[in-house]
Amino acid sequence: MQFPVDVEVGSPDGPLTVSRLLGRGPVIVAFHRMWCPFCQQAARDLIAVSDQLDEIGATVMLVYREGVDQVRTSCHHRGIPFHCVSDTARSLENAADVGRFSRIRYLAFSPARVFRVLRAGSRIGVGSDFLQGRGTFVLDRNGRVVYAHRSVTAADIPNIDDVVAAVRAAAQVNS
Repeated sequence: MQFPVDVEVGSPDGPLTVSRLLGRGPVIVAFHRMWCPFCQQAARDLIAVSDQLDEIGATVMLVYREGVDQVRTSCHHRGIPFHCVSDTARSLENAADVGRFSRIRYLAFSPARVFRVLRAGSRIGVGSDFLQGRGTFVLDRNGRVVYAHRSVTAADIPNIDDVVAAVRAAAQVNS
């Protein structure tokens, strides 16, 4: 499956597309919600393996619905070293077919996972993106999806070891 690599999103440095990031190596594109504690945990998981991702030559893009300034401030405050981008028009989200949760799917998660992410420093908030679905995609240098994790509940975040394995495989295919 080909990822929509030419859809523009907002970044602090101006418009950005995934295709501009593909030259270095594999790209991880993760659709997150700014206020979501599980998204915050998924971002921390990526940060924890950032040295491995750098060694492989991977680039990470975190996609939010909020405006560029709010995304930049939040990512800076949280110490997120990746490309944090704004997709307020949901152009990339829609092109990547990231679906919305139903209310029942959103609530179908383990309370134990909520406590885990809150203990890890996440904060809960509710905004207009309350039912926004999430997805994490690993792309090879040609923009082909080699790994896709589409969250089925609010607490469903990708296994970071699976993400790193997919990035390694994508880097080997393209070398």
